[in-house]
Amino acid sequence: MSNQCKKKLTMDNFDKWLEQLIYPREIDDFIEVLYDGGHGDNNGKFELKKRIVFYTDNNKYFIVAIDRNEDEGYLGCQVSTRKPRAGEDWERGNDLPDGPFNKKTLEQIKNAIIAYELVELSVKKPQDPMEEEMYKNDDTK
Repeated sequence: MSNQCKKKLTMDNFDKWLEQLIYPREIDDFIEVLYDGGHGDNNGKFELKKRIVFYTDNNKYFIVAIDRNEDEGYLGCQVSTRKPRAGEDWERGNDLPDGPFNKKTLEQIKNAIIAYELVELSVKKPQDPMEEEMYKNDDTK
């Protein structure tokens, strides 16, 4: 594992990553910040927390980022559908990767979002060489 993946994020780095996701567009046009704040105590402990949501045609993604000075913090993602299935009155959802507030977790979340949004091909390439030859010669495809 590279040192960059192990490197602890800061909330500023998290914000820059979000900006890179939508570049060259404006972040406020695509990502809604639900919570952005922090608190500390008399013992020197502090915590910064941000909760965001963004949407695709079919899903909404919630990401929670917590940066703490006492431990590795937390970064996690959840997804839920924007449209219930026929006959259902609830929105289905799933947990996506979560873990320490670091670059590795961030990459796992990004990869999971991409995988979640992929659409299966409706026409698959034939595996059999004979089928492949027929497929090439078929004018209807």
